[in-house]
Amino acid sequence: MQFNYLNLLVLASLISFQAASQEFFPKGLTEAEKKDYQEYITHFEYGDKGINPPSLPPRTPGEFEEAGGVIVTWASYSSELREIVRHSRLRVPVYIIASNPSNVQSFLTQGGVSLENVIILQLPFNSVWVRDYGPQSIYLQGTDELAFVDWVYNRPHRPNDNMLPVNLASELNLDVFQMTTQPNRLVHTGGNLMFDGHGTAFSSKLVLTENSALSASQIDDIMFDFTGTTRYIKMDELPYDNISHLDMHMKLLDEETLLVAEFPPGVSDGPYIESNLTYLLDNYQTCYDRDYQVVRIPMVPSPNDNYPPNAHYRTFTNSLILNDLVLVPQYYNTSLNGQAISIYQNAMPGYEIVGIDMENVIPASGAIHCITREIAATDPIFISHAPIREVEDDATVYPIEAIIKNANGITSASVFYKVNDEASFTEIPMNSQGGDVFTAAIPFQPCHSNISYYISASNQNKTITRPFVAPHNYWTFTAGGELVDFAANNLSGDVNEEIIFYYTGCLTEDEIDEALWHFGEGAVPQTATGITNHSVIYETEGYKTISLTINGEEVVKENLILITSETTWKLTITAEGQGNTTPVPGTYTFIEGTEVELIATPAEGWLFEEWVLNTDNFYENDTISVTLDNDISATAIFRQIETSIPQFESQFSFDVFPNPSQGIFNIVMSPSNGPVAIRIINIQGQVVFSDQVVADRWDQHFPVDLRNENQGLYFVQITGEHGSLTRRIILK
Repeated sequence: MQFNYLNLLVLASLISFQAASQEFFPKGLTEAEKKDYQEYITHFEYGDKGINPPSLPPRTPGEFEEAGGVIVTWASYSSELREIVRHSRLRVPVYIIASNPSNVQSFLTQGGVSLENVIILQLPFNSVWVRDYGPQSIYLQGTDELAFVDWVYNRPHRPNDNMLPVNLASELNLDVFQMTTQPNRLVHTGGNLMFDGHGTAFSSKLVLTENSALSASQIDDIMFDFTGTTRYIKMDELPYDNISHLDMHMKLLDEETLLVAEFPPGVSDGPYIESNLTYLLDNYQTCYDRDYQVVRIPMVPSPNDNYPPNAHYRTFTNSLILNDLVLVPQYYNTSLNGQAISIYQNAMPGYEIVGIDMENVIPASGAIHCITREIAATDPIFISHAPIREVEDDATVYPIEAIIKNANGITSASVFYKVNDEASFTEIPMNSQGGDVFTAAIPFQPCHSNISYYISASNQNKTITRPFVAPHNYWTFTAGGELVDFAANNLSGDVNEEIIFYYTGCLTEDEIDEALWHFGEGAVPQTATGITNHSVIYETEGYKTISLTINGEEVVKENLILITSETTWKLTITAEGQGNTTPVPGTYTFIEGTEVELIATPAEGWLFEEWVLNTDNFYENDTISVTLDNDISATAIFRQIETSIPQFESQFSFDVFPNPSQGIFNIVMSPSNGPVAIRIINIQGQVVFSDQVVADRWDQHFPVDLRNENQGLYFVQITGEHGSLTRRIILK
């Protein structure tokens, strides 16, 4: 290890601090560190064999991608760290860096936190602010191998913090690449750095201040070599944020969505945040060359209704994303706490949003994000897709294209879609086009239909979806469609009867009002105006052409047949429960021998059960065809399912692991006020497991064996005194 440090007195003070890992260090510089800062920042270097960048620029994942672990350093704020561990360990392994492991173990177990999936490592460290000095995960190009990046942490009296990435990499048998010696020496902090997973990084201009000997382009070059950053966006520092870290007021929820803090107009850092946001939106687009989506979240004033600089920087953006879990800071203000949770839930549906009290931590200018550091997952499956935001009115299909990559190859990829309130998704396999490009096409849907979809990809070891928590979260767009279309009712009589034509196209009612209707040669009247329907009498039988003139352009619907047979049959359609059918419930008359397709669509929270015909035939498929050779009554029956509404009190939670599972897994839950019912439901809505248990202690394990069930997605539902909670599990 090479040290180039000219001030021997400072070096001596560094050594003396190596044994002081229990001393409290603030997030910013101490007064003693300020005195030694200039000498330190000018000359301090360390590193040996890991000082060169990877041979090829790596990819740095976003925090919202799959996580494989999380790090905390047990230096202070033990109660807050325990709550972080309580929830995090149910998702990923938790690596606790501690100087006294037995004390940490006792503190966790006494607080009802199981030690399962918790790894306590006795490595040197100085402070709790592991976000700033902890390892940055990267994926090496061509192999997807997980590795760490290390930078110079500019806190002169915390040498053990500076060495943690190297020491932890050694424990985990990972390569570490160090930006710690010239010409690649870079001073940085993790709280001032976020990545979109596609080559874009964000920081405040603190990175320029802390590396004043380097030009912006030199910093960009180092970041490219060590993290694969091809675009480095730097925004002005804020005057009242004492540490100038971006995570105090901004967060990426995905590669296109920014969560941005909001002060009251003209207050505190509010104008500067708005200026930075305007600069960002005016000058940059997402990795898909589109405008960023922005979600705003309020800042919290002090109990005396003050904001910085006369109050602490109480921020909700300083949160942590771990797979399907989001840990959000909470403060004394319960009203704003609830508002913040709701904002996260609306912006990230399908994720479990958990609030953790940070009122004791925020005076030191940090919260949850600052005292944690995620580790990316191994064997990553990278899915890059620009979600459909809108489609052309004349679209006949909806193409889906994605870049899907894994070093060991992709075994399968699919698009899952549903229309409007359909209960289940339809799978469409994606086809490889070579070069990691996969495509599929969602079929045409009637205009104004809401189409929801997600992408799933698998390799030999696992399956990953985008959005990450699909099918609980998905992308939705509204279909366009053909400009016009017509449907007709009571086409069953002789000529000269009244026929009602319904417009079912994409025009608004006002546009239809202004349209000119044409009903072909021989029709009476020749032209007419109408809104959503219009009556017309035909003088002749047979095939007719109907056209609608819009803005001088005629659109034609040809070969509408008039039924003149005297032998007709009636079809009566009903729906029992919450749902609808196509055709809609009612009585219809058709010519003998006509084949009619019936489709049953359940409403939200309901499942299709069966079709029942008056011939006592039962049909389990939601789509059937009936031939009209006699009068038929068809009834679609729907049944209600218990929805996944998180209505439990805040102290109740549960999870399932391992997930994915080979068929045997555990349900782990916190104590309940009474018995709880466990139900496991397959994707068809069938209950494959049920039990009633008593959860009377923390982290109780209830084993489940589903090895006799098919592979796929299942829903684990826990129902008790306070409502129902549902989680998904994948059997493979």
